[in-house]
Amino acid sequence: MLQARIFVTGGAGFLARALYRRATRENWPATFTCFSRDDAKHVALRRRYPNIHCIRGDVAGDRDVLAGAMRGHDLVVHAAAVKYVDLAETAVFDTVRVNVHGSENVAMAAISAQVRRVIGISTDKAALPVNVYGMTKAVMERILVEADRLATETEFTVCRYGNVVGSTGSVIPMFKRQYQEQGSVTVTDPAMTRFWMSADAAIDTIVEASRCKRGSTVIPVPQAASMRTVLEACGIPTTCARVVGLRPGEKIHELLIHEQESVRCYQNGYGYWELRPPGEVHGTQQFSLSSENAISLSAEELSAFIADSEGI
Repeated sequence: MLQARIFVTGGAGFLARALYRRATRENWPATFTCFSRDDAKHVALRRRYPNIHCIRGDVAGDRDVLAGAMRGHDLVVHAAAVKYVDLAETAVFDTVRVNVHGSENVAMAAISAQVRRVIGISTDKAALPVNVYGMTKAVMERILVEADRLATETEFTVCRYGNVVGSTGSVIPMFKRQYQEQGSVTVTDPAMTRFWMSADAAIDTIVEASRCKRGSTVIPVPQAASMRTVLEACGIPTTCARVVGLRPGEKIHELLIHEQESVRCYQNGYGYWELRPPGEVHGTQQFSLSSENAISLSAEELSAFIADSEGI
């Protein structure tokens, strides 16, 4: 549970809506401000959550305007980003503008507005990144960690996790749409694995990041499934899948923690991994958290996550 005045960048997106849903269900003593540049989503959001204050704006825009909008808030959840891996590969300038410069704006604006804590939303693709999206998210992580070192009153933490079922950029909505429209789907490789989590598990990670040690990147215990299992969870026969091979910037398996940074990790008392800033060492034995070897999700579990996401 969060008890705060919360400012959410990308505040009309899937993760933000999952946050509002959870707060409403559990009657959190919190208020929300949605900061987003999508007018259509603002209209829909106000219809569903009339108490949420919406501000139209761009995180990569005027920093003083952003700081003014943040003033009076306790917590910033920074979820705004360019998120489509394939599109980011051919939109490098705009991806850097939003994910890197926009994150720098958020950090400096929050310090100026004297916000208590900023939580950045990252991705498994930031671990040993091979695509523009992952590279910019890796830089975002380091920007916020560096901002925490420079700041005094404002604290910074990061959440790093895999795919949230049903979220923007997730393959599941694409699979369901393709199957409905064409009767078939395109799959890179049925054996490809990805980390998956429910929307509520993502919110749990944000709550953890609100109370963990400042400067930490919080990483949940990973669960994963193959594309073959994802198809089964969506009710799509594998015979309807057309294998097209890896797209630019894709891996067969993802990482949440890679070996070189693992010596900076430890598991906290709540079962989450905390990745500490460069220079801190918490162990000598290197390890990695890969989707290939993570706890396997069943098709039934994924189906339950999918059904839940449709209400967001």
